[in-house]
Amino acid sequence: MKKVLVSLLVLALAVSGAFAAVNFSGNLVTGYVLNWNGDAFKSYIFGQDNTDTNSTKLNLGAADDNGYWSVGLEGEIYLDGSAQNDVKQNRVMGDLTVDLAKIIAGPESDWSAQLSLVAFDRITGLRAYSNKSGLSYDRIRTAEQGLWTSLTIGYTDLVQFQIGGAPTLSVWDKGANKLTGDAKGDFIVSALVKPLDGLSVSAGWALVGNKDVATAAGADGEFNAAVDVNIAKLAGLDFDLGVGVADRINFGSEIANGLAAQVYGGVDVASGYVEYVLDGDISRLHAGVDLNVVENMILNLYGGAGDFSAENGNWYVGGNVGYSVSGITFQLNLQYAAGDYMTSKGGDIAQGAVKAEGFSVTPMLKVNF
Repeated sequence: MKKVLVSLLVLALAVSGAFAAVNFSGNLVTGYVLNWNGDAFKSYIFGQDNTDTNSTKLNLGAADDNGYWSVGLEGEIYLDGSAQNDVKQNRVMGDLTVDLAKIIAGPESDWSAQLSLVAFDRITGLRAYSNKSGLSYDRIRTAEQGLWTSLTIGYTDLVQFQIGGAPTLSVWDKGANKLTGDAKGDFIVSALVKPLDGLSVSAGWALVGNKDVATAAGADGEFNAAVDVNIAKLAGLDFDLGVGVADRINFGSEIANGLAAQVYGGVDVASGYVEYVLDGDISRLHAGVDLNVVENMILNLYGGAGDFSAENGNWYVGGNVGYSVSGITFQLNLQYAAGDYMTSKGGDIAQGAVKAEGFSVTPMLKVNF
């Protein structure tokens, strides 16, 4: 009887600790694109994911102080009047994560065992590549935006191992505005190791995958591996300097390979990166500089080429200026793009710029609460 009482007391303390202090957070991100391309003019809402979706994003989250659990909701709110999407359906994505190791052993445990449930979104593999451009050329994901579960086991910052998937999927059909089902399931496994402060290595594999390489002919499996070396941390330099390499392979009727390499660094007042990508058969170049001249001010420049082989050059150049005050960020993006594939860094609000030819002016707003 005494053992039972002790066990119940331990369980009660764990549950009370898990719900002792809850922190709520969220943000709203939106913007409006004004685009001129020759004699043509168009305008539309600029979504958080930096695509011509005519959508606004609202993110909500809750988590406890001890790291036992967290809940996240992301709403995609489509607005009328867009020429960008023939079908516009509102959608909500969510995730629930519970750290079983911390609940059992306490918040100070060196181990973590995060069990996650994901609804209407994908599972992304663990990543070592620091992805300075924000374009995610190293990323692999599960195939569909369905219902998923995953388990990530880790020991301090040294190592993490992830496994997840779903045997069959109920996929969101935007045209029918409902779940439609029994699509082919998927399975993903990945690992991230940091043997030294400044050295990160990762690898992952998805049974089906999301056909992330640009010229992939099918989605019958996806593999990636990456390494990031922060030379400044390893050598104890007074300025930032690092390099990273990532390789991503899509299997299908033909094998498509995507290779990305980057150099990044900087000092207190300025930081930047240069990234070269061989995305299937397409060569790309992206570069950017962030200037830290005024506290709470956003000021950056970026440019590059979306496809070296394109006849029109397929290049872009742009910049952002903005300011943050009391949890609200106001930002203005200016960009000129020549070519029909334009993607680049877009500053602290968005990790990508406007995908549109011609000259674009995009005021953006982010509200944190």
